Amino acid sequence: MAKLPTTFQSLDLSGFQIEEKQYSAVTREMVDTACAVLQKNRIGVVIRSVQAALKFIYGIGGSSDTVCGLLREWRNDHLLLLKAGRGEKDIVSVILDATDDGLLDELDIPEEYLMATRQMAIASYRLAYQKADTSVSGERMKVLTSDNDLLQQQLKDFPRLQLELNFYKSEYERQRSELKEAYINLNKQQLADSEQFRQQLDSLHQERNDLLVKLNSAVGEKQVLESQLSTLQSQLKDANETITRLESQQKSTSETANDPSPKLVPLQKQRNSRHKNSG
Repeated sequence: MAKLPTTFQSLDLSGFQIEEKQYSAVTREMVDTACAVLQKNRIGVVIRSVQAALKFIYGIGGSSDTVCGLLREWRNDHLLLLKAGRGEKDIVSVILDATDDGLLDELDIPEEYLMATRQMAIASYRLAYQKADTSVSGERMKVLTSDNDLLQQQLKDFPRLQLELNFYKSEYERQRSELKEAYINLNKQQLADSEQFRQQLDSLHQERNDLLVKLNSAVGEKQVLESQLSTLQSQLKDANETITRLESQQKSTSETANDPSPKLVPLQKQRNSRHKNSG
């Protein structure tokens, strides 16, 4: 059976009466209409295709939980059609619509399983629809016996298929466990790397703060030294001025001592003259 697509670009809504208004919530009636539209357009009925159809028809996709619950109700109602005594063709159609979600291709199923299931279906169909009042000829009995033998032979292969399925399941679980462990280890490594990076960043911040403290201290010491230097320069300037003034005074005093005053010369001459007269 061909695999039904689950995506679409557009839908044919001919034959459906869609009320044009603003919808705020998804209802069962809307899901029924969406499923009917998907069936008409030969689109697989799955949650995502129903949500896409609701969005296309009503402009609202609804939550996955809501659509899943309403879709489950829709499937149950369709399965009840099997008990309603409908025709053979309709029964088969309902079964196919209820089971084919378009996600599993026939190529994905083991050939042995398909062959055994097909033989079981053929034999069951023949036995179920064989009329009770029909006389079974010898040839017909041989055919049925042969079919029964073939069915039993196919049934013998089921344990092997079951073992293979169990093996595939165990491999899947093992790979899933390994992937989970690898993911956890990766998260731990990333967490450790981030912790190491955080520690390095904190260390750099601390070093920067220490350097800022040292810089501020050095700036303060520099300001103190500059103030002291300015004071010393001022004191040195005053000392130089004092020295210059004292040197100037000393020089002036020395010159006065070496050059006698003009008033003293006549007085000396007068003393000398008096000394001569007295002699």
